[in-house]
Amino acid sequence: MSDTRHAQRRGSTGGSDPAARGLILVVVAVVLGAILLAAGGTVGFDADDTAVDIGDNGGDGSGTAEESVPTDETTETTEAPPVTVAPAEVSVVVANGAGIAGLAGSTAEFLATQGYSNTTATDAVSSVSSTVVYFAEGFQPNAEAIATLFALPPEQVQALPAEPVANDQPPEAAVVLVVGADAEAVVNGGGSAGTTTATSEPG
Repeated sequence: MSDTRHAQRRGSTGGSDPAARGLILVVVAVVLGAILLAAGGTVGFDADDTAVDIGDNGGDGSGTAEESVPTDETTETTEAPPVTVAPAEVSVVVANGAGIAGLAGSTAEFLATQGYSNTTATDAVSSVSSTVVYFAEGFQPNAEAIATLFALPPEQVQALPAEPVANDQPPEAAVVLVVGADAEAVVNGGGSAGTTTATSEPG
């Protein structure tokens, strides 16, 4: 009888071992799953925090870029107006290019009535069909003003070429007016002649 009881106890103990082991494995698996889920949630929060920090830095950069735009616009609008020298201080050479006797002298007298009293009358190097006004650097406004007196188009106002366009042309000449036949009507109808400092009588 005693042998039979010992055999039954051993059989019952061996039968309960597999169930206990299975339960332990299930518990361990649940614990490991919980740990993994917790670890995964922590990584997600760190990634969100990093994204927020990058967004804040980007906002600061855009603010500084907007402030630099107006400074460039203000520098582009600054422009100095042209300065016109007083007519009496402008050295004007009147060259007869029409071949009409006395035209350079009468034109110089006409310019004197308009304030250009520092004039010199001479002949042009070559004849011209229409009046041309040449100017030295810095005297374009004065040349344009003289061209207006003779109703000349803008293309008749040009920079002085390297070669002289008038006989005995002084190097300090600011404006050289080469008169054509079209200037005769303006000069003769320009009113009474005033005093002038014309130094020669050719043309």
